[in-house]
Amino acid sequence: MSRRLLSAAAGLAAAIAVILVPATAASAHDYLVSSDPAADSTVQSPLDTVALTFNDRVLDLGGNGSGTLLTVTGPDGAGTHYETGCPSIADAVVSAPVALGAAGQYTVAYQVVSADGHTVSNSYGFRYAPPAGTTAAAGSASSPCGAAATTPAATPEPTVTAQAGATPGPAATVSTPQPTKAADSGNMGLVIGIAVAIVVIAIAGVLIVVLTARRKPPAGDAAPDDEDASPRE
Repeated sequence: MSRRLLSAAAGLAAAIAVILVPATAASAHDYLVSSDPAADSTVQSPLDTVALTFNDRVLDLGGNGSGTLLTVTGPDGAGTHYETGCPSIADAVVSAPVALGAAGQYTVAYQVVSADGHTVSNSYGFRYAPPAGTTAAAGSASSPCGAAATTPAATPEPTVTAQAGATPGPAATVSTPQPTKAADSGNMGLVIGIAVAIVVIAIAGVLIVVLTARRKPPAGDAAPDDEDASPRE
């Protein structure tokens, strides 16, 4: 009996884990893992592509990238656009072709639909310092792809800015504040904590039942009554 109950406890714990682990994983929005060029870096050679890598796949709900936005504007706070085409999505990587103008500070802004279906957006800056004589693109007054299609309210997300290929430079001015990753991590930790607590409570309940059952003597082993225990004359 106790062995069957222990097996049932293990099965219950496994079932709860199977249900809750995907739920906790899906509760977090995508966030930027790396970028090329990296945030706050100095690019010293002509650039033809901006690529962003996220921690999870980016959704293309319309099949044509209409929910995704990737712009490169500058220099030095100007609103001229230097992306020359619409962004493309390859699993967790979003990229767009660019042709930069004069040297100065540029801003990369993006909006994507994360794997959990929520829209996240943010921006970062980098400095462009090409060699003398490099041809500067004229840019455009507006994005060649227009605005992203209507999507749920965007959630600002933190960025992780480790990326090879760019030379560290002076701190860049970011056009929108970047929240720390601690907030998302705290929410995720709370969900995981609740899930673990539920599993522990379920296992404890089954163990209590097992221990209670083991303390009860089998019906056939009941102590004889005093009357029956007395010898008969």
